[in-house]
This record gives sequence, C-alpha cells and structure tokens, in this order.
Amino acid sequence: MNKKKFSHLFIALILTCCSLSSNEFKNNNQKFENFQNKKQLIISSRLNSDINVYFFGTKNKLQKSFLDGVLEGYFYLNKSQKRNVSLSFIDLEEMDNFECKSIQTKTKKIIYLDKKFLKEIKKCEMKKNNNTLFIKANDETLDLDFNYLDPFYSYVDYLFNLNLDLFPEETIIFSDKKLFNKQQFFIEEDSNIEKEISTFFEINKSADRKKDLEQITQKRIYNIPRFREDIKNIIIDLKSVKAERIIPALKFNLIFKPRIYVLPKQIDFWKTPASEITSNLMGLEYPILLNNNFILDEDFSAKKIEEKVFYALGFDSLLYLGKGLKGKFKGLLGEYLQEDNKVFIKPERIGF
Repeated sequence: MNKKKFSHLFIALILTCCSLSSNEFKNNNQKFENFQNKKQLIISSRLNSDINVYFFGTKNKLQKSFLDGVLEGYFYLNKSQKRNVSLSFIDLEEMDNFECKSIQTKTKKIIYLDKKFLKEIKKCEMKKNNNTLFIKANDETLDLDFNYLDPFYSYVDYLFNLNLDLFPEETIIFSDKKLFNKQQFFIEEDSNIEKEISTFFEINKSADRKKDLEQITQKRIYNIPRFREDIKNIIIDLKSVKAERIIPALKFNLIFKPRIYVLPKQIDFWKTPASEITSNLMGLEYPILLNNNFILDEDFSAKKIEEKVFYALGFDSLLYLGKGLKGKFKGLLGEYLQEDNKVFIKPERIGF
C-alpha cells in the first residue's frame, strides 16, 4: 500500500479496510513520550502477531474515536518493538456478502460490537477465546459466550461494593434514572435543580434557624448552616442531566459537609474550572480524564467526554489484547478486571 495514502492518519484508515506496518508514521509517537510519568503507569505490552479490527460501518463519533485510539496504541507499541506486525481495519459492511468465516480466523482481533454487528454475530455462534476481544458499543444487555469489554458497567453498584464506609442510610443517589431505590433523589432534565436541592436539604428550615440564631446572639450570620445531618454521602449518577449543573447547585446551597462522589464520565475535568472543584468532591474517574496535561493534544481536549473515553478505550484495547487477556492490565482508563466473560474498568479513586 502506497505510503502517500497514509498522509492523514485516521480518517482514511477507518473508512476503508487497510493495514499498517511498523515503519510508517514513526514521528506520530512524539505525543506519547511522557506516558510513563505524570502519575500514569501503563503496563507494558507487545504485539506478537497481526491484529484485525472489525467494525460494521456505523462511522459515528464514538466509533471513530475508538478506532483512532486503536491506531494510536499501535504507534505507541511499535515505538518499543522491532518486529513488523500489521494492524488492519476491516469494515464488514463493505463486503458484498458477509460470512461468519470472515471473522472466525485465528488472527487476533478486536470487534467493535454495535447493534448492526450484534445481529450478524449471533448467527455465527462465536465462542470465548483469548485471541478475540469484543467491545460493547452500547448499553444493551449482552448474553453471549465470548470475552467482551463493558464500558457501561453500573458504577453505583461498584461504589457500594468498594467503600465499606458508605452506609445505605446515610447516602443519597442523585440520578435521572429510575433506580427503584428509596435513597434516590430523582432529577428530571428540565428541573430547577437549585430549588429542588434546597427543598431536599431543607434549606428553608436552616434559614429560619439562622434568623433565630441571629436574634439570640445579636450578631450577623453570613452562612446558613446545613440543616440535615443524616446525609453523609451524595452519589452523582447522571446520564441526561449534566453533572456540571449539580456541583454549582450544591455550592449555591452551601452543601459542604457531605462527601460527593462523582462516578466515571460525569464531569469532564479537562473543561471544568478549578473554582468548581470543591474539597468534599471525590472523583471515581478514569485517569486519562483527570489529568488535563496528560496528552497535549488540542483535538483530544476538544472531544466530548464520551469520545475521550472511547478514544482511550481503543488505545487500551490494543495493548490489553497484546498483553494477553488472562493477565492484569492497567491502561489509560485504569485497571481492567474480568468477571466470567465480562471485562470492566476499575476507576481511579481521586480526592480533591
């Protein structure tokens, strides 16, 4: 394949089926020179054989970010190894007649599994093996017998299992999803969040208490004491409502004492002003998203938070498969853990 066809790294590659060799784009590794510092350690990996990346033509932003990340992972690994291995991007939608044998080869492979592809895969009766890693590209439930990486894992469950100091009776979950949990504080997309938080924490009673205290002490009190002492922890688990609306609303209502847990993908710390980060905010977040000096790349910084996650997921997937799915692996998104067929990502615990 003519090298001139590769002058633009990503777009041309993911729109067609193509391969790379380790001699191309050596200069692209410059942005990864600092990967082993800035508090981010990536477990070493190596490509010992060719890898195919299969997808099914969707070409949305998440898919493109994922494939870009895979390509960057390839360049990063080729910087430290001499062996020539190829990376091929294969769009199965461009095949005239899709056949299961197209993806049942012995070559190591990453399969980006969206809704279209899932229908085809079910026909193939593919079984679990350590040469194939499926990437779950939507939040639908899967019940298939192969290794798949799940970036849509419920981190509410994870948080309760992780932290023994979180007692159910002292915790409230702010969510825009129906959790069927009496400790949920449901937030609708068009809610007046400041007002609802004020009502929930009974700020009006605190205001009355403030007046009483001012009359008793004959002194001006500038901060309204938080009235409810029964809430020790607030968990923010949102999808439609932006978490960036919650943090300022809590600060506006002077809710300082409870510890606030922000689950992965809730806040883009690359774009959040330092003034919005409070001392009681605990981020259970992916390392790549917490360090805005980690990749000095304007294109990455400008991406939406889900795109950043899928970019890093693509990078990690290649390294994870190269390392071997049976072993421990830590990448840009954190530590990868496997339970039966499902692989999920353990977020970093960061205190501000």
